[in-house]
Amino acid sequence: MSTYVHGGTDDREVARLEKQADFTASFTFATLELKPGARVLDLATGVGAMAARLTDAFPGIHLVGVDLSQQQLTAARRNHPDLPVTRGDGTRLPFADATFDRVHCSWLLEHVPSPAAVLKDVRRVLRPGGFCQFVEVDNATFGTTPACPAVTEVMRRLNEAQARGGGDPFIGQHLEREFAAAGFQRVEVERRPLVGNATEPRFFKAFVDEFVEIFEGLDESLGTEALPLIEQAIAELRGLTELRYAPAIARGWR
Repeated sequence: MSTYVHGGTDDREVARLEKQADFTASFTFATLELKPGARVLDLATGVGAMAARLTDAFPGIHLVGVDLSQQQLTAARRNHPDLPVTRGDGTRLPFADATFDRVHCSWLLEHVPSPAAVLKDVRRVLRPGGFCQFVEVDNATFGTTPACPAVTEVMRRLNEAQARGGGDPFIGQHLEREFAAAGFQRVEVERRPLVGNATEPRFFKAFVDEFVEIFEGLDESLGTEALPLIEQAIAELRGLTELRYAPAIARGWR
C-alpha cells in the first residue's frame, strides 16, 4: 500500500471525511442502481462515512464495509455503530467468490501501487451480472479562475507526494486500462465535470470547502515548512470566482 497523503485518523481528518462523503454522494449515488435486498460491499470504507450515506440513501440493502486501517475502522465503529465493518486487504478480500451484487468504492485507487490487483479481487467477489463502481481522481483536471500560484504549487507538491508514496493522482485517466488488466470485459468510464461559481453559491461553497479541508490536512505529508504556502493557498481558494474539477466514475461488470 502507498503512504496515505491526507493525514492520520485524528478528529480533524474524521470530520473532513464525513463532510466529503456528503459531497461525493451528491454526484455519485444516482448510478449505483441499488434495490432493497442487494448485497453491497463498501470497499475502503475508512471511517464509515460513505457506508452510512449508502444505507441512508438505499434502505434495505445488506452492506458491509472493509478497510485495511484498524484506526479508521475504530472510528467507524465509534461513529457508526450499526454498520458492519471488518478489516481486510483490497487485494485479498475476506469474502467468498460471487458474494456481492455491488461493490462501491471512492477515492481508493489513487493510493495503491497496483490498482489492477485490487480490481481483480473485486471482480472475484462480484456475482455474475453484478458491477463495481469506483470514483477516482484526476488532478490534471483541477483548474481555478483566477489563476492561483499558491494553489498550483500546493497541488504540485501534493501530486509529487502521492507519487512518491506509490499512488497516482491522475488515476482517472487510466481506469479503462486497469479494469481491462483485472479481467473486466465490460467497462464504462464517465467523466463528471464539476464547476463551481456564483450561479450556484451553495454548491460553490461546498466545492471550495472540500479543497480547503484537503489542504488544511497536508501539513503532515508536505511538512510544517509548507504551512505558510498552504495558508496562502487556502486564502486564494476562498477568493475564487470559479473552481473546476472532473473526477472519473468507472463501472465494471462481472
